[in-house]
Amino acid sequence: MTVALVSIVLFSSLVIIHGSHFLGGTISWHPFHESATGSPVAIVITQTYSWTYSLITCTTADITTNELIHVGSYTYLTTQTLDCISNCYSGAAGYVPPSVRPRCTDISAPLGTTVGQRSDIVYLSASNDFTAAFQQNAWRPLATALSASWSIATHIKVQPRSDNGLYNSAPVATMMSPIEIPVNRPTAVTVPVGDADGDTTRCRWSTSSNGIDECGGVCPPHSLPPNAIIYPNCTIIITGQTVDNWFAVAIMVEDFISPTSTTPLSAVPVQFLVHVVNSPSCTTEPVIAGIPLEDSCTPITVGQTFHSMLIAINHCGASVTIVDISTLSFSGMIKGDLIEFNTSTYYKTLSWTPTSSQLGYQVMCAMALNSQNAQSAQYCFKFYVSQNKPQQLRVLQLQRHRPLRQLPRQRQVLRQLQHERLRQQPQQQPRQQRQQQQPRQQQQQQRQQPRQRQQQQLRQRRQQPRQRQQQLRQRQQQQLRQRQQQQPRQRQQQQLRQRQQQQPRQRQQQRN
Repeated sequence: MTVALVSIVLFSSLVIIHGSHFLGGTISWHPFHESATGSPVAIVITQTYSWTYSLITCTTADITTNELIHVGSYTYLTTQTLDCISNCYSGAAGYVPPSVRPRCTDISAPLGTTVGQRSDIVYLSASNDFTAAFQQNAWRPLATALSASWSIATHIKVQPRSDNGLYNSAPVATMMSPIEIPVNRPTAVTVPVGDADGDTTRCRWSTSSNGIDECGGVCPPHSLPPNAIIYPNCTIIITGQTVDNWFAVAIMVEDFISPTSTTPLSAVPVQFLVHVVNSPSCTTEPVIAGIPLEDSCTPITVGQTFHSMLIAINHCGASVTIVDISTLSFSGMIKGDLIEFNTSTYYKTLSWTPTSSQLGYQVMCAMALNSQNAQSAQYCFKFYVSQNKPQQLRVLQLQRHRPLRQLPRQRQVLRQLQHERLRQQPQQQPRQQRQQQQPRQQQQQQRQQPRQRQQQQLRQRRQQPRQRQQQLRQRQQQQLRQRQQQQPRQRQQQQLRQRQQQQPRQRQQQRN
């Protein structure tokens, strides 16, 4: 049996009225095992959805315990599935549509978003070639429609590649939503795209034709402002003409086996919202910095815990504040509360321990939002999860239209913040963490006791010859002192004996 992976990412936006709750999405898939061959193929479908925070909710506790999102009045989410919509009879043998109700991964009250993710496995034949979609109502009220339906469709083609005989990996596209653009200013929005096989990727508008509905009620260019343009490198030029207008952007990302090929290997949808706003008084947008660095790929093993932080830098002075660092992540990634380090620096902590269901690539993105509703550029980084210590990795390259360079001041802020956190860490250590550490410390002490005893015995053995030598020296010195003390006495006794012997002789001599 072989395994492949499908990722589906859907996003949300700001507060929705009239009960409209859905705000966008993307779908990508790739083999779970890079060297997968044969049939049937197990495909792990990972779905990530985002909704309006006030209508479909999660809490920080729900994220920590990986709970299902609370659907509220949208009970259809408990039974809705990712259904096949094209070539289902002959091209989707064995496909059992998974549920669409995800588990909580991210929330942002200031941005008004709830994000969730789930993973399921379906088994497909090696010749399967079909389209699956999540279709429902309704988008938030848009400038082109008060209540538009959505259809987010992915083309799944489970066939061996002609160049290496392995199954293809669809592109990975990650786009946070909503994106705010200033009124009457042409703005370039580029969707970050990567392909694990290194294929050529191109973008196009989503369509609804030949029985395949890729965009529902928001098919471009009619769903966008006049003169909106899309380029093959996934850059979109859009100009909003009226403040507070909302537009849904629907595109498809396709991968090709070579730059000259015109036959796509797969198709990945990306849909997100654009909101037209007034230009803020401070035109310098906030900046995200962090560890890992932007666009980096960090190897990590199952069960290994990752700790880091995301840092937002405010360039607009004390009158402007950072209100949130919004994230688009995956199951198990725990984000701390937003903390103000000083008037220009804010941060959130990150903690994650990957599981075996998360093998392969995981992509996380973040975006800072300030009190003037100005957003930072999207900041993304990747992980490669392996069962054992990673060896040679195929790095997933993401294309970005505004790559963030680590400026000297940003590096200085990073070092300063890390130093301060390390200095305060012993004082701020939670009681629960200390209690958890006590059994570990006791176990370590118990493990160390036999070693300590052995070391003590070894030291005693080494000290025994020295002690014997010292005792011998002490005895010799004592005997010497005793002899020295006895010599005067012996002399006196000898002199006394001599006198006693001489006295009779002297008497005899006197008599004579």
